[in-house]
Amino acid sequence: MACGLRLIDETGNLFFEDFFVKKKELIMKTTQLISELQTTVQGIIETVEAEILPLNKAALNWKPAPEAWSILECFEHLNRYNRFYNAELERALARSARPATFQPGWLGNYFVQSISPGNTKPMKTMKHLNPLGSKLGVKVLEEFLAHQRHLLELLGKAKGANLNQRLVKVEILPLLRLKTGDAFRFVVAHEQRHLQQAIRLKGGGADTVDAVDTVDSIDAVDTIDAVDSGQ
Repeated sequence: MACGLRLIDETGNLFFEDFFVKKKELIMKTTQLISELQTTVQGIIETVEAEILPLNKAALNWKPAPEAWSILECFEHLNRYNRFYNAELERALARSARPATFQPGWLGNYFVQSISPGNTKPMKTMKHLNPLGSKLGVKVLEEFLAHQRHLLELLGKAKGANLNQRLVKVEILPLLRLKTGDAFRFVVAHEQRHLQQAIRLKGGGADTVDAVDTVDSIDAVDTIDAVDSGQ
């Protein structure tokens, strides 16, 4: 039967039925995204507790070269991001409209792909986000874990929010806004990247991808707010 011929009794019903089925599928995908991010963050917490916290001070501060980051510097870098983005996500969720299906934006996808653990391209770090040479102790890890627990709380709230709204400021370019959902994706991917770096450092091997942190200038790549020469 050709669609559009029986407008009132069958075709209209089928149209709305199909619409709501698709809507439900998209909502399920949004919920699945949040669930996957929650699982990833929980995994990050467990990995840090099991593999990083037991390390002694010497191991936590070891670095393959003077200009490279130590394990603690990796996590201090993440803390500096978390201090900004967790607060931004909290504000975004408080201002959110009614729940809606989430569709990643092109800018968000670019950010996430640029910072994903699979991208081995070295990236630059802005000076205020670069912890190189900082005097750090185990409190850095405690703060990081606190940020992760807060992030889990925010992801729980996100289930009832509209993640499509562009409410999250980009740290180095406040005039830019990310969709709330893309900001969550970015934060988690960024953490995965540096956790992998820390695990490599734990093994005592030189980190050929993330060892050098240049902070002399900002190039075009820096506009993604994901750019760390330490990444």
